[in-house]
Amino acid sequence: MDNPEITISDLYEGAYLLCRGFQLKRVTVVGTNGKKLCTFSFAEGAKTAVDEYRQGRATANVALLKFTLGNLRSEMFRKIREIEKKESKKERELCSALPKLRR
Repeated sequence: MDNPEITISDLYEGAYLLCRGFQLKRVTVVGTNGKKLCTFSFAEGAKTAVDEYRQGRATANVALLKFTLGNLRSEMFRKIREIEKKESKKERELCSALPKLRR
C-alpha cells in the first residue's frame, strides 16, 4: 500500500505527529504582503495518526507535546525569517537598479 507524504498547516497537528515519531521533511512558507502560510510535510505513514488527531482520538505526553510544539514553532519562524530576508534583498536590489530621480 502506498503511503504518500502528508502535508498539513496546523501547528498543533504537526507537533502531535512529531510526538508520534514521524519525521518532518520540510517547512514551506507561501504568501506575500505580510501574510504567510506555513505548511509542514511529514514522512510517509502518518495518515493513521492524522486521522486520529482529526477525529479527536489523539493522545500524547503533554511535556513532549509542549517540547515538540516549541521546536516546530522555532523552525517555522526560522523559515519565515529566511524567506523575508530573501524578499528584502530582492527589494533592495530592485530599488538600487532604478534610475536615480533628480530634483
